[in-house]
Amino acid sequence: MKSRHLIIASFLTLILFSQGCGSKNPQDARLQNLNNGICHDTDSGQMWQTEKSGTIKTYEEAQLYIANLNLGGYSDWRLPTVNELFNLNYLFDLHLNGTCDFDRKGKYWSGEKNGEGEAGSWEMSAQCDPARRYFNKSEGSVRAVRP
Repeated sequence: MKSRHLIIASFLTLILFSQGCGSKNPQDARLQNLNNGICHDTDSGQMWQTEKSGTIKTYEEAQLYIANLNLGGYSDWRLPTVNELFNLNYLFDLHLNGTCDFDRKGKYWSGEKNGEGEAGSWEMSAQCDPARRYFNKSEGSVRAVRP
């Protein structure tokens, strides 16, 4: 009886881990690739720049990059908050990114509501849980969001 439970548990573990941490059903996707350098979050209504900028050394330079960004006919791009960057990563963790597939590795600038910005990265363990921790850095790229 004990070996039967062990076999069932092993089988269920194999099924869960062979399919990843979440569903990969394209019908469940929240991000929609607009094929113009933008991915649209159908739930929040936000649009994300698919290609990150190069490395930017200061918050002022990150703001200047945003001010000059005209992508997909939109010029109202902004720096995402730390929580928005987390939520974007979380969509990928749960395989809700659909056909939007862009490089999330690296450090990114964020802009908070109090007018201060910081560069940092959400780093995740190699395990299947989406537990992340934000680490402050001195420089980073911009992945713009709107509205």
